[in-house]
Amino acid sequence: MPSKKWDYGDAYLRHPISDNQLVVFDNMSVVKVHDIFDPLPCFMKQADVIFTDPPWNLGNLNTFYMKAQKQERHNSFERFYLRLFECIADINPRSCYVEVGKTYLSEFIQEMKKLYKYVTFYNSSYYHRKENICYVVHGSYKRKKLPLDYTDEEDAIAWVCKNEEYDCIGDLCMGRGLVGVNAYKNGKRFVGTELNHKRLAVLLERIVNIGGTYRLVKYSPYRPASLPTTASSLFSGQDILHDCRQL
Repeated sequence: MPSKKWDYGDAYLRHPISDNQLVVFDNMSVVKVHDIFDPLPCFMKQADVIFTDPPWNLGNLNTFYMKAQKQERHNSFERFYLRLFECIADINPRSCYVEVGKTYLSEFIQEMKKLYKYVTFYNSSYYHRKENICYVVHGSYKRKKLPLDYTDEEDAIAWVCKNEEYDCIGDLCMGRGLVGVNAYKNGKRFVGTELNHKRLAVLLERIVNIGGTYRLVKYSPYRPASLPTTASSLFSGQDILHDCRQL
């Protein structure tokens, strides 16, 4: 029997999402329930900056699958992080932030160096507890010195969403949506994917609670059609389908 705490306040009951739906917000942000090992949804390529907090090790990875009530279990964390950076390369954002623990910090730095000329990492923490140590690896095509060292992950996300230059920020492991909420608060678009529909529903509830709206629309990877470009077309009753042509 799954733990009740894995229901994340039952937001999924108030905001149900299925795997074959896109969530499209009133500012044209888009998210979807998605397994990273499946083909990358093309709407993710709208992101020109990425900030993502993926699983940090194999045990962490399999725990997320268990919490999402998925049957799959993995026996290689390397396969996961190589797929993560493959997706980042496919999106090709001008700037990328990936959070990680100490165990795989070196591997994440090396993978980031394959994609970007300038790579550094910042000391960070999570849950606003200094003893919860983590790191934010940053890759960019331009040299940057950012005021992120020794900031909590929540504060780092808030700073990036407010101060980075971007049109659309992406998150390949959205969780409960810190990146999406902070982007929305700053009047910016976001795109994202998340394995667990219960966790993604928390993002929907947070956006609604600050005055936003969203619509669930049919997703089909096999019938290409353009994403709408205006709010009126979003709510015209048309399905929004998977499309690479405009990206």
